[in-house]
Amino acid sequence: MRPLVLAVAALLLPLSALASERLQVPQLSDWKVMSSVTDKTGQSTELIPVQEGAETWTRRITVQAFRGVPLTVSEFLEQAVAKTAPVCEAAAAGPASIGSIGGREAGSRTIACGKYKGDGRGTYVLHFAIRGRDAFYVVSRMWRGAPFALGQVPVPESELVQWRAYADAIDLCDTTDARRPCRD
Repeated sequence: MRPLVLAVAALLLPLSALASERLQVPQLSDWKVMSSVTDKTGQSTELIPVQEGAETWTRRITVQAFRGVPLTVSEFLEQAVAKTAPVCEAAAAGPASIGSIGGREAGSRTIACGKYKGDGRGTYVLHFAIRGRDAFYVVSRMWRGAPFALGQVPVPESELVQWRAYADAIDLCDTTDARRPCRD
């Protein structure tokens, strides 16, 4: 697998032309947009590696901004686990890691689905969430492949290191706050 390319230019997700808060995520040169939707509830963009297809992807990044979501980061991460368990033949989650980014609550958690009831494949996902002032932001990095037993991590350790570096490079900036500048 190629190393992550963390570009200075970032994918910006302003909620409107008037929004000052922006989620900045690293751009990966070997990834493409699979779908992007903006509506009154927010935005969602899905990315996959350039060599993969919409139906056959094995890696995916989803970047979301939700308006009007009253959840805390801890509540979201718990809800993600609760929603995964019923759709998997075997599901488990790592511990939640809660902290902050730019003074805003942030956290992450991994969730393993040994075998998804819908297509029989296994999934492993790292959810990274930020409770912003303007929206609730979630960046999810997912692996999909052969079913696996709980207790196993199907993603190579070197790739998980890349996932963590990607999450660590996410920033929530504010064009009206000099303490939280946005990258151009």
